[in-house]
Amino acid sequence: MDEQKNEQTDEQIAVLPEEQTETVTKVEKLPRYRVILWNDDDHTFEYVIFMMKKIFNYGIKQGSDIAMSVHKHGKTSVAVLPLEEAELRREQILHFGPDPLLAESLSSMYASLEPVEESDD
Repeated sequence: MDEQKNEQTDEQIAVLPEEQTETVTKVEKLPRYRVILWNDDDHTFEYVIFMMKKIFNYGIKQGSDIAMSVHKHGKTSVAVLPLEEAELRREQILHFGPDPLLAESLSSMYASLEPVEESDD
């Protein structure tokens, strides 16, 4: 008799609908920074193009555009990145070494970081 009480048929099992809740995921954007390259008279266009290829994997066209921009404007933004990566790229520029094509080149180019304002997107 106990066995009969424990047996249930499909009609006796009620399936309740799952409670539906809406999950909202808020993705917080990391602050971003511009890597700024500063012009000087101790580095050639070829050096800038080569450096952009090695550090950022930029092609010749993009490297040339950066070289021309830094020459014309005195400084130029070369990338916009999260802080950690921007700091790494800046350090790579600062330690890239002198331009082997110019005897008077004794050190690397100068680079700095600038925070990107949210409205700058």
